[in-house]
This record gives sequence, structure tokens and C-alpha cells, in this order.
Amino acid sequence: MTIKDFLFAVINFVILFGALFLITRKMIVRMFKERKEKIAQDLEQSHQADLESQRLSTDVAQARDQARQQEDALLAETRAQVERSSREAEKLRTEEADALRRNAIQTEKQLRSQMHGQVSAQVIRQVASQAGETLKTSTFAPERQALVERYIEQVKEVVAAMPSDILNMNELKKLNISIASPEPLTDEEMKKVTQILCETFLSVRNEVDDGLVGGVRMQVGDTVYDGTLAHQLDRLSQEVEFNSRMDDQEELSVLESIREKLSGTDNSIDVYQTGKVISVSDGICHVSGLADVMAGEMLEFEGSLRGMVMDLDKNNVGVVLLGDFSTIQEGDTVRRTGHIIEVPVGEAMCGRVVDALGRPVDGKGPIQNDGFRAVESPAPSVLHRQGVTVPLQTGIKAIDALVPIGRGQRELIIGDRQTGKTAIALDTIVNQKGKGVHCIYVAIGQKESTVANVVRKLTELGAMDYTTVVCASASEPAPMLYIAPYAGAAIGEYFMYKGKDVLIVYDDLSKQAAAYREISLLLQRPPGREAYPGDVFYLHSRLLERAARLDEASGGGSMTALPIIETQAGDISAYIPTNVISITDGQIFLETGLFHSGTRPAINVGLSVSRVGGAAQVPAMKQVAGRLRTDLAQYRELASFAQFGSDLDASTQATLLRGQHMTELLKQDQFAARAVEDQVIAIFAANEGYADDVDLADMPRFEREAVEYVKQAMPELVDTICAGKKIPADMLDKLRETLKSFKETF
Repeated sequence: MTIKDFLFAVINFVILFGALFLITRKMIVRMFKERKEKIAQDLEQSHQADLESQRLSTDVAQARDQARQQEDALLAETRAQVERSSREAEKLRTEEADALRRNAIQTEKQLRSQMHGQVSAQVIRQVASQAGETLKTSTFAPERQALVERYIEQVKEVVAAMPSDILNMNELKKLNISIASPEPLTDEEMKKVTQILCETFLSVRNEVDDGLVGGVRMQVGDTVYDGTLAHQLDRLSQEVEFNSRMDDQEELSVLESIREKLSGTDNSIDVYQTGKVISVSDGICHVSGLADVMAGEMLEFEGSLRGMVMDLDKNNVGVVLLGDFSTIQEGDTVRRTGHIIEVPVGEAMCGRVVDALGRPVDGKGPIQNDGFRAVESPAPSVLHRQGVTVPLQTGIKAIDALVPIGRGQRELIIGDRQTGKTAIALDTIVNQKGKGVHCIYVAIGQKESTVANVVRKLTELGAMDYTTVVCASASEPAPMLYIAPYAGAAIGEYFMYKGKDVLIVYDDLSKQAAAYREISLLLQRPPGREAYPGDVFYLHSRLLERAARLDEASGGGSMTALPIIETQAGDISAYIPTNVISITDGQIFLETGLFHSGTRPAINVGLSVSRVGGAAQVPAMKQVAGRLRTDLAQYRELASFAQFGSDLDASTQATLLRGQHMTELLKQDQFAARAVEDQVIAIFAANEGYADDVDLADMPRFEREAVEYVKQAMPELVDTICAGKKIPADMLDKLRETLKSFKETF
């Protein structure tokens, strides 16, 4: 390579390098500048990261300190909570122990009382038996002779011809008279007795029965004139066994009790009529004799069993047995009591659970009643009644607004099983707390567990203090189910005729009608429609007619009846439902479909009615709920047609929307009663359309908050409603403005 070529190559390289330098200089400068800026930015970020790390370290330290402080505070609070819980648990244990101790003391007293009565009865029976054996000895022969002579002298005053004896004399021209005594009467004694009876009676004979101990017992037809020692000792034993002792005598010894009973025994002649059991089956028996017995009279059987006369035939009477009849046999003696079947009544019945005869079944000891009242009593006269004008608030919006109930009214609750009939009745009872209304709940043919749950719930809510529960459970004989409603009505009438207000619930009368049908068929009465006897209408009419509101001259009391009827598959045209509907002043019909769809109470507005109407509503409720029934009925009708088409005009859509919100507003949980002023405010707000744009799920909150807002803003409105006055027009305008301002904040 020559020098020329070398120089040429060098020159070319220099030229090429210069050209490249000129071309890439700006790019290189920019690249180095960007790199420098990036390095500076990275350095700045690194510095910021260091600062952030320091700040985070500080925050972590602070958080650690705060966590330690919170931990210490939490531990301290936990210790305090544990101490409070321990104190509360100790207090609760102490209260439970005190309650158990009180229950144990009460149970011990009850057991002592029961044992005292049982021991007294046993000792009395043993003493009576020993006394009878002792009095049979020859030592007491003069006393026995004196007893016979005294009987002959006294029988002149008491012997008389009964109507049945006169009938037998007219038909048979003869009447058998037997005179029983432990020893044969002398000729002189028989002559004296015959002289007393010869004017009327024939065929007198003397029967010797050494079991009579002393004295004489004479039977004329069915009537017994008993002056024997054996009878007096037997009645003494029964009195100790069946009569409850007074509270101030509970500490008496058995010996003092016997001495007390013996000192009260008199030697007068006991006059009564007897009969003989000729057949018994399924709680029904037929008794011969007892020709003068009354319909509905209580009879005494051997032991503690009682019966009620239902049928009067020429040769025998039909009796329903009120209790366990397994010990009754053919040939047993039956004794008349002389009075219609009755139950104990009084203030002490409040808070107690009793059976159909008024006997306590709650284990709280005997009831100190104020007297007795016949279960079958006549209804108040038309002249002593007054109209139903005073509302009886149930606390249920759908009822108080649509089918109001007044004091003295008879409002039927009807529907299929498991539709909430009992729930409405219990809600009504609970809502009477503090309102001076005595409540009676008659459970007919229900399970004992169901009745126990009802009593427990009423006790928890404080409603048993003014409530009496009459229980005729499903395990009891049909006669007990039959008379239970009448017994409840008799207990309620005691308060009504004293000028007080009473609410009575019959749950339910369908089972009473079935029990009456069973009794009638066993008594061989001719069956009618659905095998019910012909007087089944009278069965319920004479019961429900006893509910009334008395005028001021008769005390001004009232008894409101809520009978319950169970239907089959919603058939309200069956025999018993139609009968009771025709007797009552309206009905609340509960529908199964509504219940299962979540509408509770499941009241069918179209079939439910109150024949008292607005007379049983407070004026404010009548004012705001006047068109509610019509609107709901129109909504139900449109809702059924709207299912078949989607092209609806604006008016129909507005009606459906209003109906949906109103239906949602009327829903209510059990035992969640609403005061009447709260109901008026809520219904007015929904009627005026303030809830139309509220979500259905928010309706309970809307109701609750709207009522509270209005009550705080307008206390005078609450006073007006509670005073039973209509709401003035200016107050209605103010209420609209108040609801409008509430709606802006909702």
C-alpha cells in the first residue's frame, strides 16, 4: 500500500468520522442529558424512599404504641366485662336460686296441703269405720234406740209425696216404701211409722241392715230420708276429701281437723233421691229412678265422679260423665245434688288455669272463690242491653282499621288450620294489658302442650295477671269439651255483672260441636245434616248471646266474644260455619294462600266484615281508614287481572302500586301490637301516597320512622286521637306538611 493510498484512507476516515459526529452529536447529547436526568430522578426517588421509610418506621412505632395501648385498654375492658359478667351471673344464679327456693317452698306447701288433706281424709275414714264398729256394741244400745225415736219424731216434718210418687200412685195404685234399720223395729215403732205414712203410702216393710250402725233410713220411691249414723260418717268422710281447707287452717293438726269436722256434724235427717246405673259406655250412662231430676242437674256418683243430666225419659235419664268413668259399673248408686251444674267464680280466678268444672289444674293450690255460678245462664234481656260503641283495640292494624271490634260484640275468627286464628286471639288478649279488661281463654279439644305454650307466652308477656284459662284438652271426655265454653262464659259473667269489661275467646267451637255430636249420637238422638243433632244451632246461639254490653242500670259491664271456627279447605258454607256466621256480628276470614304468601295476618278483606262498622272505631281511625277497604278490594281485583297482561295504563299501575304498599303496611308480626295513634298516622301516610315510591322492603322502616317523626313534631295530634276526637282540617294540613318534610329526609 502506497503513502498516497494511506493518506487517502486517513482523509476518508476523518471525513466519515466528522460526518458521523455532526450527525450523532445532538442525539448523544440528548441521550446523556436524559440519562443524567434519570439518574438525578432516581437519586431523588431514592431520597424520598429513604424519607418514606423513616416515616413508615415512625408510623410503625406509633402504631405499635397505639396497639399496645389498645391492647392494654382492651384487656382492662375485658377484665371489667368479665367482672361485670361474673357479678351478673352471680346475681342471676342468686335470682334463679331464690326462684327455685320459692318454687320449692311453694311446692312443699302444696304437697303438705295435699298430704294434709289426704291424711285427714284417711284418718276420718278410719275413725268413721272404727266409730261404726264401736257404736254397734251393746254399750251404745240406748243411744241407738234414742236415735230411732228421734228419727220417728223428725220424719213427720220432712216426709212428703214427690211428683213421681204421685204418678206411681195414680198408675200403679201402690207405692213401695222400705224402712231400713240396723235392728228390727218394734211393733210400737212400726205402728208409729205406719200411722205417719198410712194417709198416703202403702206397702211399708222393715229391712234390717247392720251396716247402718244406728238410726233409720226410709225410702219412698226414689226419695231417701236418711238419719243413720253410717250415712253421717260417710258424708263426713266425703266432706274432708272433697272440700279444700282455708289458708288459716293449714297448720291445724289432723286431730284438730277431725274434732272440727265431728263437732260440725248434725243429727238432722238428710233427704235426697237416688237412682241406679243401668248402662255405661263412652262417657254416657243411663240411670233408672231419679224421676224428679232436673235437666242439666249435677249428679254424684260413687267416688269423686260427677255427671250432668242430658236426657229425660220416662223410665231412665241420660247422663254425661264429667271425668274418668272407668270405675263406674252397672248397679252403682247415683245421688241427686238438687242444683244445676255450676263453676266457682271470683277475682281469684285471674291468673289461674282451670278445667271445665272450675277446678285448678295449674298446681298452684285451691282457689278461694267468691261463690258459684251456673254454667247455663240466660242471656241478658234486650231491655238491659245497649249498642256497641266503645272500641276494643286489638293492636292489629288490619283488624282495627278494616274489621273493628267493639266491647260487647261477637266477632268470629274463621279459617283453615294453621292460618293464624289463635295468634290473633292471643294478640288481642296481650293488647288489653293495663286497660281494665278481664280476659278468658277457653281451650277446647287442644293438645295439652299447645295450651301449656299459650300459658307460658301469656305469662312471659304479663297477660296472665288478668287472664283465666279454661282447659278442656283433647284427652278429656267429650262432655268436658261440651261444657267448657259455658263454664268460661259463667266465669266472665261474674265480672260483667259487676260492671267490668270482659274478653272471652272460644278456641275453637268446631271441636265443641263435634263433642256435642258425639254425645247426641251416644244418647241416640236423631242425627241431621252432617250427623249433627237438630239443636246444634241452639248449642252456639245460647252461648254467644250471653256476650253483650249492659246498660248503666245493669252495671254497664260488657263481655266481648271471639269465637273461633276451623274450616276445611276454606269452605265457609259448611254447616257449623254458616250457623256461627249467622249468630255473630261479623267475621274475620283468614285465607291459606295469603298466609303462605307471607301476608300475616292473612285476612281476606273481601270476606271479612264487622257488622258494627265504624261505631266501634275511634273517630280518627274512622276518618283516615274510611276508603281503605274499597281501595284494597279494588287492588285485589286488578292484581288478579294484571297477571294476564302487561299493557296497563297509568291509573291501573298507580292503583296496583298503592295497593302493594298498603298491603305491605298492614303486615304485622305476632305480639307486636301497635297503639291506635301509631296506626292512624301510618295509614294516613300510606293513603296520601307518601309511601308510593318507597321500596317494599323498606316499608317497616318507613312506618316506624314516620310515626316517630310525626309524634315528635305534632304531640297535639296524639292527644287528639287518644281523646277520641276527629282530626281537624288544619291539623290534617299540618300533618301533610310534616310528612312531606319527613319524606325529604327519608
